[in-house]
Amino acid sequence: MDDLHQLGEDLITTSARMVRWTPTHGVRLSLAAARILARLLDNGPTRISYLAEQEHCSQPTITNHIKRLEAAGLVERALDPHDARAWRITLTAAGHQELATMRRLLGASLEPYLAHLSGRDRKALRDGIEAMRRLMALDRLPG
Repeated sequence: MDDLHQLGEDLITTSARMVRWTPTHGVRLSLAAARILARLLDNGPTRISYLAEQEHCSQPTITNHIKRLEAAGLVERALDPHDARAWRITLTAAGHQELATMRRLLGASLEPYLAHLSGRDRKALRDGIEAMRRLMALDRLPG
């Protein structure tokens, strides 16, 4: 039987180490900003309160991130059509491009490491990534 706790712990610590491996020269965005852009890409227009909840931080913190991203032209705000008191944040074309550029740079920075893996190990990584994508496609874990 799998030790799911250990598997989860290994997944988190390994992915965090991978992120720390990647150099950030040439990357304009902080990892927090990139996470917000990626969430907007995945979810579409999103309320600030939902972003704060999903990023596990306060609404003022997310609002400050959104202000910086908006000033950079990477996101835009619009009134929520269902609640005029709330804003919905949308990724702009420039935000899509910035996120794609960052992902390309970070992916390219891992190429030298990945080149040392055997074809079998690279296939195992691809299979693992596909399994994680299937898991994330569930969107929500059962209650």
